[in-house]
Amino acid sequence: MVENRSAAFFDVDGTLSATRSTTSLMWLRARQHSPWRHRLWLANLVWGAPLAFLTDKLSRDLADRLVFSQFAGLSLSRLIADAGECCRSVLMPSCFPDALAEIEMHKAAGRKVVLVSGGVAPVLQPLADALGADLIARGLEAEGDRLTGRCGHFPLLDDSSKSWGQAAAKALAVRRYAETTGIDLAASYAYGDSINDAEMLGLVGHPTVVNPDRALDRTAKSRGWPARRWRP
Repeated sequence: MVENRSAAFFDVDGTLSATRSTTSLMWLRARQHSPWRHRLWLANLVWGAPLAFLTDKLSRDLADRLVFSQFAGLSLSRLIADAGECCRSVLMPSCFPDALAEIEMHKAAGRKVVLVSGGVAPVLQPLADALGADLIARGLEAEGDRLTGRCGHFPLLDDSSKSWGQAAAKALAVRRYAETTGIDLAASYAYGDSINDAEMLGLVGHPTVVNPDRALDRTAKSRGWPARRWRP
């Protein structure tokens, strides 16, 4: 039997699930802070929401840095210990049924399934494990057991990649993953919802946009990529 050397790469937030970068963060911070302190943090988050929205529209990378900064001071060991329950309570229930069916279809065909996210590995690893998938995501920097609020680099990339844009870093991480695992990208599939996923989508022979933002929708139409609408 010939080994299947193709893979299916799935972005997470907005593609695999109806989550955003702050979804897990809010849940995990609540586990480490007192109720009043968490309510104060949520109030500040609400006041800063318009700025965060504008930042995300102008620069996804700057928006990511704002999100990562909110991890500062949290215990890394506690975050890792709580990540499994976060997956069961928050992430898995937020996954689109059509996305889960698509994953099962690829697994039945013998393809590797890989989650690719600009989020952080300690939070997303339980989700990857639950789906039987590999994970490409960034680490979180810590001093001792305390998170600094700065993100690490993608696996297979060196520390200099932290200064790159998310789109380029994700695409190169996928390419390096394919090189090290023997995956044929031309025979592979990829799914994304944001223009930041366009470089990754362009690497594979079978790209699909899911719930695309306007910029990715225009790119998909110009390049003839199929589009899907996945809902909770």
